[in-house]
Amino acid sequence: MRAARWHGALDIRVEDVPTPRPGSGDVLVRVERAGICGTDLVEYLTGPVTIPVGWPHPTSGRQAPLTLGHELVGTVVYLGAEVTGLAVGDRVVPNVVVGCGLCWWCTRHQEKLCPKVAVRGFNDDGGLAELIVSEARSCVRVPEHVDLNVAAFAEPVAIVVRALAKAPTLAGSVVAVLGAGVIGQLVTQLALGAGAVTVLAVDPVPSRQLLAAGWGAMACEPEDAIERIGELSDGRGADVVIECAGVPGSLASAIELSRPGGTVVLLGFHAGTEPVPLPAVVLEERTLTGSAGHLWDVDVASAVALLSRGAVDVLPLLSAVVPLSDVVGGGFERLRLDREALKILADPTARAG
Repeated sequence: MRAARWHGALDIRVEDVPTPRPGSGDVLVRVERAGICGTDLVEYLTGPVTIPVGWPHPTSGRQAPLTLGHELVGTVVYLGAEVTGLAVGDRVVPNVVVGCGLCWWCTRHQEKLCPKVAVRGFNDDGGLAELIVSEARSCVRVPEHVDLNVAAFAEPVAIVVRALAKAPTLAGSVVAVLGAGVIGQLVTQLALGAGAVTVLAVDPVPSRQLLAAGWGAMACEPEDAIERIGELSDGRGADVVIECAGVPGSLASAIELSRPGGTVVLLGFHAGTEPVPLPAVVLEERTLTGSAGHLWDVDVASAVALLSRGAVDVLPLLSAVVPLSDVVGGGFERLRLDREALKILADPTARAG
């Protein structure tokens, strides 16, 4: 089968690899769409960040070169001998967050916090391929009426569902969103849907500001954010700040935008460290919390339900669908060079024209 494999920074190759073999409790899934995430782009440009190089991952046993892709949807084409509850032909979102199964966190169904967690697409072979193996019990079934290009957003929507659940309340709140890429746009939509009085989307790219405004948000440049949030909150600051940009200095900016007693949820990150203005956090009792990943039966299931009901509009975020053979030039390179591009999906079932 064909797969897009990470060999090193700026070195992704679409090449032939052996077809994976499912175990007795697994399913084999034909991948129909796989998204390129911002974290995939970071691995492409500057990796390895989390990809194991020169040593096998303790849970997956895999190391580079490995197949990227953790945002995917596909159809079950084979069932392991012990699989129940799924059938060949079912469309599913496979789980990509796999814990060791034995540690303190895994026994409490907190696999994302497992010290040996393996995320498919980073620590194990992922979905930028024609086929992928997944544990049957943790696949989330997708209703037949959901368009493939919509279902492919289940993983990023799940990321947002998890992050917003960490805010004490959104109803009646003033919310600031730093970074209006795909995740920031989804945060904006879901925060407004949860009853936020005002959402301010902060991003330097005009097209992203306009897109956020189309959902009903206010939008501005980063340099205007303090003044705008003051106007929108009677000078208090935002009740909730969701930081999605992950650029140097964004932590301090998020804290500055929040009100005393407010909450800052950190979604974006980079490999460096950030200074924390302690007086603003300690003396003014702000809450800082991180959020990453998702649980298949909570966040991914919620995301699929939201997409199924049309409660979140994702197609305006879709910039292109490219064949797997063009995933480097039409996908990673376009995202590197085009600031207006948002989500690019690969279709491993398509053949290059």
